Amino acid sequence: MTTITNKTEFKRMLTDEQAVLFVFFQWSGQAVASLRLFESWIKEWLVSHPEALVNFYRLDPDAHPDTWSWLVEQARSETDNERGYGSVCWLRRGHCVGFVRYAAQVGKDELSRLTDEHFGTTQSNNFPQQ
Repeated sequence: MTTITNKTEFKRMLTDEQAVLFVFFQWSGQAVASLRLFESWIKEWLVSHPEALVNFYRLDPDAHPDTWSWLVEQARSETDNERGYGSVCWLRRGHCVGFVRYAAQVGKDELSRLTDEHFGTTQSNNFPQQ
């Protein structure tokens, strides 16, 4: 997972064909729990999807206030808004195609299902389904 540390990295993420963005807030206990789950999930997902061309990112909007307008623009409804829970956004060329507000609440299986759904990825036959 790439942690976005500057505007250039943020812009690079927006050009990726397929990306999964984790939105992190250091002050939030829910975001910390969601980050632990997300990091663990990435490792498992990459093992079971070795051919997938998906990039993973982490963004702390408080450290990069210039990203707030983009985050707000991506929200499609009030229930989609990031509220410090540690959300996940699936991106295609910088546009949000899927959103989960609280990663720790939905769990790894749902993150996998949504990633497969949004990006058309499938699990490798070399690994047992979890």
